[in-house]
Amino acid sequence: MEKSLLTNFENMFSTDSRKNKSAMANGILLFFTIITVFVIPVFPGAYLNLLFSISLTGIFFFAVLSLKNERKSLIRVSIFLTLAIWVAFFSKFEILNIVFRGLNFLFFIFLVISLIKQVSSTSTVTIKVIVDSITGYLLLGFAFSLIVAIISIKIPGAYNTNFSAILERNMLEPMQDNIYYTFMTYTTTGYGDIAPTHAISKSLAVLISVSGQLYVAVIIAMLVGKYASLKKPE
Repeated sequence: MEKSLLTNFENMFSTDSRKNKSAMANGILLFFTIITVFVIPVFPGAYLNLLFSISLTGIFFFAVLSLKNERKSLIRVSIFLTLAIWVAFFSKFEILNIVFRGLNFLFFIFLVISLIKQVSSTSTVTIKVIVDSITGYLLLGFAFSLIVAIISIKIPGAYNTNFSAILERNMLEPMQDNIYYTFMTYTTTGYGDIAPTHAISKSLAVLISVSGQLYVAVIIAMLVGKYASLKKPE
């Protein structure tokens, strides 16, 4: 079993150019996802739109390189979304920003499903599988933050704090408190400082929390099953 794991690890960094390029694309996709979720919200508001536009462009591009089975269908979608994000960035129209968030949500859901399929199609646990699993988890949480952003704008008072005021200043993406609330709900941490107060936002909170737990359960089941399959029958 240890030899099998060592072999998988070595394969990820072998001289095979195709394997290296694929593994690198998956790693860079995870990097842009981490930057988008954890780092960019810390920056001052004046830079948020530009930084989010750059980071999401990176996600779109490396998603194409990471998902070999979905590459053809992703190329056109990624090009369209890349153009859309920069049009929304320069136009500053709220309706375009809302449509953009909706399209992004659908794209990220598709991307998460594709990553899960890619994880399930491998026979063993590799570094690439683990990277894809983490990327899918973070992207699913970020996708839900897009819907939270739309609700916080279109339904005043949907939450007990007015973090939608930041979004109304032509922000492309959910910022600071918005991402914070979504991931606190997604991980079922629930500090309670931000809470839903409208029927729709409460229903969304249930969906977010259940989805986070289901994702972890499904991925862990897959990884444990693959790890167990490495054991030789006695």
